Amino acid sequence: MRGRSYSYSPSPPRGYGRRHRSPSPRGRYRGHSRDLPSSLLVRNLRHDCSPEDLRGPFSQFGPLKDIYLPRDYYTGKPRGFGFIQFVEPADAAEAKYNMDGEVLLGRELTVVFAEENRKKPSEMRARDRGSCMYVQGS
Repeated sequence: MRGRSYSYSPSPPRGYGRRHRSPSPRGRYRGHSRDLPSSLLVRNLRHDCSPEDLRGPFSQFGPLKDIYLPRDYYTGKPRGFGFIQFVEPADAAEAKYNMDGEVLLGRELTVVFAEENRKKPSEMRARDRGSCMYVQGS
């Protein structure tokens, strides 16, 4: 197709950017909040971040049930992410909407819904026992 020139034209602006967002998701979930997850995965945390550092900014969206900052099994050092569980799923949706991209302790947070709720230690031990392979020496 010689002779034709195609030019790139970017998509038109949506009318909202980082600071001018679409309406809050809170009103959207009325009536079926039980279907929503109540746990958030927060990425890009500083390694010296404590649960109290997260409690302040996230508790403004509703009561928190749990804050968990995983540590490396062998070194005991923080892994740079955490889980925040809200009592109400609608509060978790509001926190995700407002806190994703915000800066905490000098780092831009990434906030997404967690795939599953936090497992109990007994559930983790049972899972580990079933997946271990033992190799005997000769």
